[in-house]
Amino acid sequence: MLTPIVNFLTEIFNGLHSFVLNVGVTHKGTSYVLAIFLLTLLVRLILLPLNIKQINSQAKMQEIQPQIKELQTKYKNDPQKSQAEMMKLYKENNVNPFSGCLPLIIQMPILFALYYVFMGINVEGASFLWIKDLYAPDKFYILPILSAATTYLSSYLMTKNSNNTGQENTGMNMGSMNIGMAIMMGFFAINFRSALVLYWIMGNLIQVAQTYFLVVIPAKKKALEA
Repeated sequence: MLTPIVNFLTEIFNGLHSFVLNVGVTHKGTSYVLAIFLLTLLVRLILLPLNIKQINSQAKMQEIQPQIKELQTKYKNDPQKSQAEMMKLYKENNVNPFSGCLPLIIQMPILFALYYVFMGINVEGASFLWIKDLYAPDKFYILPILSAATTYLSSYLMTKNSNNTGQENTGMNMGSMNIGMAIMMGFFAINFRSALVLYWIMGNLIQVAQTYFLVVIPAKKKALEA
């Protein structure tokens, strides 16, 4: 099932690595890290329309916040009815309260495909900073920690606006999901090759920057204008 994705990503990565070598970066580890960074940028550009759709969904969530609070007050003694009416409201307004996790979920097949990509690419012995071998897991556990931290930060920023709608149950659920995802990625990163974990960390940092400029800054400006 992943074979076509693996083959496609392998061709792209090899092309990017050749480009890096052609511009004069000859250090093996540095050339591979730069190729990983370029591949990460490319994947993020592909996911950008999804991120914009998610941002629009969050904006709609803010718009229906008064209705959400009204439903919570009206059905405060009937949680099941409150949840049912909330889901109905989301559907009528084309809002997905869990849209913040979609980019992370969609990235999972790409992540697992890249696992096999980096298995087939000769990065063995390539060093970068404290990493002695990009082909092996990080023996100092720095990358797993960074993987967990950046995963949480990325998903937290992406779901923050949704959690500000006043729906406590959704906020708690999304918070638990963010923590669970971060722990899972940190655990996986302990045994993943450093090259793959670097891709994930770079992707998270790019996502954080995107979310900050596309969501956080506009939200601050809107708050100041209110």
